[in-house]
Amino acid sequence: MVDFDGFQNLRVLSLADSNLTGQIWLSKLKNLEILSLHANQVTGSIPNLSNNNISGYIPAKIGELQLLQELDLNSNNFSGVIPNQISNFKNLEVLELSKNHLSGIISSSLASLNFLKIFNASYNNLKGPIPTGSQFQTFDAFAFEGNPKLCGAPLPNKCRPNKGMDADNENNKDKGNGHHQLPWFYIFTALGFIVGFWGVCGFLVINKTWRYAYFQFIDNLQDRLYVMIIVSLNRMKRRLLRG
Repeated sequence: MVDFDGFQNLRVLSLADSNLTGQIWLSKLKNLEILSLHANQVTGSIPNLSNNNISGYIPAKIGELQLLQELDLNSNNFSGVIPNQISNFKNLEVLELSKNHLSGIISSSLASLNFLKIFNASYNNLKGPIPTGSQFQTFDAFAFEGNPKLCGAPLPNKCRPNKGMDADNENNKDKGNGHHQLPWFYIFTALGFIVGFWGVCGFLVINKTWRYAYFQFIDNLQDRLYVMIIVSLNRMKRRLLRG
């Protein structure tokens, strides 16, 4: 066990690959912001991480903790989707994700958590149907409340036919925990403009006859506009003088 007396102001702690054993004891590090403990032999339970200001995405690698029994991340600032890798926690009994900023759909893969007794994803930005035919139907409605776009039992609002999107496909749109797809429409529009613009300019540069005709047309157009403006101004002056 590591003793952290005298390090109450510590903000970054990296103990990776240090051959540490035993339990994690971090309760004295009130100002800790970054913690790295990978490649060790730490045992025991993960410290309660609820009611903090932890932000960012829930890392997909968390699925490597296959013997985890409790995961409490409630009342933080986590964003992105609920990783499908959480379904690797075959012994998970408690999953607390409430009061964050999680989005996407509750993956149907979570229905494989047969030992899950407590689940709470309330007050996030989740959407779509709640997985059916599993223990999710046994949880109370308060476990899902505060997500206006969630539908299906045990919530009172029913899912509209053909509107429920598959959870895995929806979350894969944000694969990499929240990264959005490229706006292809705008990319192709920009490419079309560039090709069209330089196609015309390139043709004028190469073909001398067309280049001369084009600039002659621009000069004539400029002269006509100039004459039209002068004539209009003169007419306005005459009308003002007559008035």
